[in-house]
Amino acid sequence: MKTIQDYIDSLFLGIAETSQTKQLKEDLLASAEDRYEDLKKQGKSENEAIGGVISEFGSIDELVEEMNIKQDFIDEKGFEIDEITIDDSINFLNVQRKGATLIGLGVMTIMIGAAAFFTSMGLSGENYGVGFGLLFFFIGAAIGVPLFIIAGTSMVNSNKKLDDRFIPMQVKNEMKKRKENFQRSFVFCMVVGVSLCILSVTPVALFTLLDPSEGNELFGVGCMFFLASFGVFFFIFGGVIMGSFTKMLEQTYFISDEGELGPRAKAERNSKKPVWLQTLEKIYWPIIVAVFLCQGFFLRNWSTNWIIFPIAGIAFGILESIFSKNE
Repeated sequence: MKTIQDYIDSLFLGIAETSQTKQLKEDLLASAEDRYEDLKKQGKSENEAIGGVISEFGSIDELVEEMNIKQDFIDEKGFEIDEITIDDSINFLNVQRKGATLIGLGVMTIMIGAAAFFTSMGLSGENYGVGFGLLFFFIGAAIGVPLFIIAGTSMVNSNKKLDDRFIPMQVKNEMKKRKENFQRSFVFCMVVGVSLCILSVTPVALFTLLDPSEGNELFGVGCMFFLASFGVFFFIFGGVIMGSFTKMLEQTYFISDEGELGPRAKAERNSKKPVWLQTLEKIYWPIIVAVFLCQGFFLRNWSTNWIIFPIAGIAFGILESIFSKNE
């Protein structure tokens, strides 16, 4: 443990020793000791445990900046800044995980209802098929929409509870560890999601080649929606959870994105994203979904229409990377 203590002392070389820096060193050492014991329990050797602890330390500049932010706040307001605790952050992740599951299931259920709609039309024709198909579609929507509402309500309440609160370094370190642990699951979700979405086109091509009738084409579209629904579930599940880690790691103050933001969160958001990009975020995906449905129903371009979603995602990611300031 002397190695870790010496390393922590070396981080503070050239920094004036005050009661605050002394307390910060003690907190870092206590946290490092806990992490060291945790790694030892996982079967790591002493050298591996020490190396693991040291590699997880954040930049001392970030720690000093955090300390200065807290002191400036105390000087201005006369009381300590409201920080997000590790328990708060873990509860936030749990709510996000549950919300990701419910949203994914909601979208999946609605898409399965759409799959039943097209399958019914393909098998029974327009007379009976439309009636039964609409019934299946509305059943899917009746199950999916409440799942959206439940997930949205819990996630909004969780975000509002944390809005405008300071995210300390110890929380960021915890989130970093959890993000690294989730990375493999995230890659799995993305790979499976992409694979299923690509495979979902196969039934349309297969049934059309076997018999190019309208009924066969509609049956193929139904199978496409069914397969794609599972792929979309994995996309949503992995994306929402990974986004929750990013939210904690890349922000100084928590930005809820719902309702009226606190002054510090609002200032941080405005410093990173221009107003037009914030507005575009709110309307971008509804427009993409509308284009998808219009092409499908009016142009009957269901077989390749799905490609609009990955293209739209890449395009928006490029816009964000160009016009957002990640400081």
